[in-house]
Amino acid sequence: MADQQGFLIRFWGVRGSYPTPGPHTLRHGGNTSCVEVQVGGRTLILDAGSGIIRLGEKLMHQHDGADLNLSLFLTHGHGDHLIGFPFFAPLFNPHTHLHLFGPRLAGQSVEQLVTPLMSPPYFPVDVRTLPSHRSFHTITDAQSIAWKQGSVVPALMEEGNGPDMAKRASREAKAEVRVMAKFTNSHPLDGAVVYRIEYAGRSLVYATDVEWQHGCEDAFLDFVNGADVLIHDAQYTMHDYQMATHGFGHSTIEMATEAARDAHVGELVLFHHEPTYDDDQLDRMEAEAQARFAHTRSACEGMEIDLLA
Repeated sequence: MADQQGFLIRFWGVRGSYPTPGPHTLRHGGNTSCVEVQVGGRTLILDAGSGIIRLGEKLMHQHDGADLNLSLFLTHGHGDHLIGFPFFAPLFNPHTHLHLFGPRLAGQSVEQLVTPLMSPPYFPVDVRTLPSHRSFHTITDAQSIAWKQGSVVPALMEEGNGPDMAKRASREAKAEVRVMAKFTNSHPLDGAVVYRIEYAGRSLVYATDVEWQHGCEDAFLDFVNGADVLIHDAQYTMHDYQMATHGFGHSTIEMATEAARDAHVGELVLFHHEPTYDDDQLDRMEAEAQARFAHTRSACEGMEIDLLA
């Protein structure tokens, strides 16, 4: 299904907090966070907001009866990033092999976080009874995920220094696609994970639900540095942030453009749009951001970015 040599980013959900369908969100879209990445013949999915529902329908429509190998990366446990998971059609397909990655939050593994969403009494179908094949991986900063050439099964690799560095370097050399994770406490109350995807010398960073009250963290800038595309939370105008939303765990366009500039990224994509902002407001925010960092665009449902074009 994926282009064997491609690195294609598709946006299926770009809103924050809750879905906002209606005439005021037609151009940018009203679904919550979900980004598809077709990279080196693998299908990676960032977050399971309401946008994942249409993505699942597309994947099933293209499904030809062969195994459907998918990897879903969750940033954190808030509802707007998980609301679409119970309605993700591949979960009901016996040919689906889903690897689900995410952080430990509030003392719970990623499997413990996700399972209640799709089990009684909150949902009529228990995910544990579905015919798909699911593997849960609770990850830390000390691990990365890699696919070797020709393999559709991801492998966890340990990061760090010391005597194992040579072994790690050898594994990395064999990795065709690599995903790294960086945990940040900038989103209350339990934090969130930032993901970096690397393939064929190009890189994408997905950094939603972050807030830089006193400037970007040095560790975050090091993690993002030199990325070809940075998808960054930019939920609020500075006026709204100062008046009412300071400390909510989301960024302004000023914070997003500062991160892009300081990390020397190629392109910035504004993401996790405030649900009460209409399309015209988001257009104004995009123009203001472009004045601060020229290579900026506002995320819209259906938008595609091909990093190897």
